[in-house]
Amino acid sequence: MAASFAAGWRQVAVGFMLLAATGMVASTYSIVAVPLAKEFHPSRTVLMLAMTVLSGTSAVLAPLLGNLMDRVPLRRLMLAGGVCLALGYAVMSLATSFMQVLVIFGVLIAPANVLIGPVAITVLLSRWFAQKRGRAVGIAIAGISAGGFFFPLIIQALLNANEWRQALQLLSLVLLAWTIPVTMLVIDRPSDRGLNPDGATEAPQLSKEELAKAPISAREVLSDPTFWILAVTVSIVTAGLKGTITNLAPLAIDAGIKAKDAAALISIYAACGFVAKLNFAALCDRLGARTLMYISLAGFSVGMVCLTQAMRGYWMIAFGIALAGLFGGLMVPAESYLAPRVFGQRAVGRAMGLLSGTILLAMLATPPIFGLIFDLFGSYTGVFWTFAGLALLALTWVRVIRMHPRGEVAPA
Repeated sequence: MAASFAAGWRQVAVGFMLLAATGMVASTYSIVAVPLAKEFHPSRTVLMLAMTVLSGTSAVLAPLLGNLMDRVPLRRLMLAGGVCLALGYAVMSLATSFMQVLVIFGVLIAPANVLIGPVAITVLLSRWFAQKRGRAVGIAIAGISAGGFFFPLIIQALLNANEWRQALQLLSLVLLAWTIPVTMLVIDRPSDRGLNPDGATEAPQLSKEELAKAPISAREVLSDPTFWILAVTVSIVTAGLKGTITNLAPLAIDAGIKAKDAAALISIYAACGFVAKLNFAALCDRLGARTLMYISLAGFSVGMVCLTQAMRGYWMIAFGIALAGLFGGLMVPAESYLAPRVFGQRAVGRAMGLLSGTILLAMLATPPIFGLIFDLFGSYTGVFWTFAGLALLALTWVRVIRMHPRGEVAPA
């Protein structure tokens, strides 16, 4: 039992580290975007297309790779993901046009975003945990914010000390050393070591029941109203967060804030998100997932309203981004927490792939829309008001989100 318990939590640590690596891609893009803008002179809208390419390609790949994760050893897929991520930044350092940067995000960084991102980690941890799955997922997902806290500081330090091309090459080495040793610790299933989920002496009843069921098809997933309600609700928050964080450094610099202080804002956002995700499971057990979604949407909306007042200076931006990170961070683990509960463990790769793909499609246009709004009006205020309103609207339908498998009676 002790061996199974320790092995399971090692997989949580693996997930935490890998999500830190993929989580930094979007959270640090606004820092990387500054030298890219100076080198290639794209408009603000075109500059943010890198995030659209990342989201769009990831959305296409997520259902395909998610289905593959139910059948192919995860360690191999995650190893490929780590190599792709490091290689992406190395090749980016050689780019001679911004179009090449966009291709790199689509061909190398997007596959890594799926192969060592939330889809893969959810599949892994759903096998190792049943009763304690919420806690395991919450801790692992906190890695996204941990990466968003540390990597902006690392990247800004590299950029301060080196020309941007050399800085990206050094970053690729950091990512290679970060991801490859970690992926070698992946154990696909507890049964591969003669162990059981949750560190139990025998397979938990919940796990037995889930594995006894036939996996549901992609058509059944997509025909489930809960799939779409959950996808829209999560998309409102995650799309707003992505658009905000990818434009945060330019927004801050436009407000007269120095680049190094803009990097600190990203770390504030990430730190607040880390606290939220790390405490997700405990809050979920105490309050319930639905109540937590209410709190997340309301707090995120307030954060967006604060960001409409960015012209008031650094501390207003810091307060708004802290609220967005804290309350928005409570929504990020919901996708991974609910997918196994709603669709079953045996189809979690397929369900997570479809859910993540749909959410990524919703996020597809957000970064360039932020940039376009700025190009047209010289301000991001309108888009912040829009997301604040959408979050409040979502409060009206959270109550109908189903928290158990379709066709089954809700647990007492």
